[in-house]
Amino acid sequence: MAQPVRKQVWLSEIDPLIRKTVASGGIFRITVTGTSNQPTLKGGRDEVTLSRAGETLRRYDLPLYRRDNGQYVLHRIVAVRRDGTYTCCGDHQWHPEPGIRRDQIIACVSSICRKGREFPVTARSYRLWVRVWCFLLPLRGVLIRVCHVPAKLRRLFKRQSG
Repeated sequence: MAQPVRKQVWLSEIDPLIRKTVASGGIFRITVTGTSNQPTLKGGRDEVTLSRAGETLRRYDLPLYRRDNGQYVLHRIVAVRRDGTYTCCGDHQWHPEPGIRRDQIIACVSSICRKGREFPVTARSYRLWVRVWCFLLPLRGVLIRVCHVPAKLRRLFKRQSG
């Protein structure tokens, strides 16, 4: 079987292709970048499969959307507003972004390939993790800072001993 072609491209270059593919019922797989969805997704390592977003998205869904400033973002829905907009937040962030409109959403994650193991976003263990992590959103800033302390201490001691 042939290996998939891997090429680094800007999302703005393939946005029309993603939209066309998912609109026709297909899937599109991309490697995530950045740190905004850690610990759930690690940039450069994990991949997501994008599918057509349903007419109405729900809390905990993971849409790919385009901000009004043109920036592409893959963040989790943490609230659905009465006006039909969504509030999203990356798993490694603690400041929710309100006002995401349905017309900004390009696709939604249907499965994740993490460390070479693929699982659907409907998997029980994944859904449980997401619910717990979103429940901790008010404490996330403190939790993330505390988790970074050991690494900061290691760097500090390394500098002092070197």
